Amino acid sequence: MLRRRGLLLAPLIAAPALAQDFPNRPIRLVVPFAPGGLTDIPARLVAAHMTRTLGQGVVVENRPGAAGTIGAALVRVAPPDGYTLLAANAASNAQAPALRRNVGYNPVEDFAPVMLGVISPFALMVRADRPLRSMDDLIALARREGRVTFGTTGPGGTGHILALMLTQQTGVTFEPIHFAGDAPAIQEVLAGRLDMHYAAATRPQVEAGALFPVATTGSARWSVFPEAPTLVELGFRGMDLVGWNGLVAPRGTPAGIIGALNVAANLAIHDGAVRARLAQAGLEPQGGGTGRFGAFIAGEYARYRQIATEFNLFMD
Repeated sequence: MLRRRGLLLAPLIAAPALAQDFPNRPIRLVVPFAPGGLTDIPARLVAAHMTRTLGQGVVVENRPGAAGTIGAALVRVAPPDGYTLLAANAASNAQAPALRRNVGYNPVEDFAPVMLGVISPFALMVRADRPLRSMDDLIALARREGRVTFGTTGPGGTGHILALMLTQQTGVTFEPIHFAGDAPAIQEVLAGRLDMHYAAATRPQVEAGALFPVATTGSARWSVFPEAPTLVELGFRGMDLVGWNGLVAPRGTPAGIIGALNVAANLAIHDGAVRARLAQAGLEPQGGGTGRFGAFIAGEYARYRQIATEFNLFMD
């Protein structure tokens, strides 16, 4: 552990002189979603650990709204001095900018990547007492009844995209039904009025025998539901979509400061207690360098631009 900590600290020791007195006041971490969600949870865990490492408070500020674009736009115009960060995620820094024409920022050009924090696959959930145990069962249901209803959390979101892809690749109808969030959609599945929903934080309902995971997204089996096959291994194309979040700063933030933040964030994400808490929430810790995260964001943004073009999902 000491050796790993030393390796992680090496870039900080070698940082330019401009970062040697950074930080000398609290850092604001803008979370562009409401408290308690899957972006807020890792942001608060990492912020608390970074506070101890940096010797200054990393203070979480929730600025929800418009699929995370309100908080992201706020950080874009903040001074590039390292004292304002964004808990960027798939919605705020890939999906929304790719699908919406006027979000006010470019996720690749307007932010400096700090670190990829976590990824989270999604599970396709059905009510556990229904005779649906595989994608083949769902496709057969759609052929019998003319459709399978598929809950989403809004137009252009991951669930909507998955429903469109499934419809395209199976030849049967997975009809997207939009809800204001995961909770009401899951309630409709449990009540028997909705055939299926995609979600991340559903392990308690599965363990209680109320929901069953038919399949998961992601490129590899999810540690939360290892028994569930991935859509990719079942032969579906492009269905390795996952939730993710990490830290970014305004464009122009000095490299030495970005390096210091990256070291502190990596120490947080590799901490045993932090990783245990993330695992409880179904989140898979990542970490790594700024270049890795920058390439990841660029790839995600390009992917959703392609999806928007293919399915004509561009929105004002």
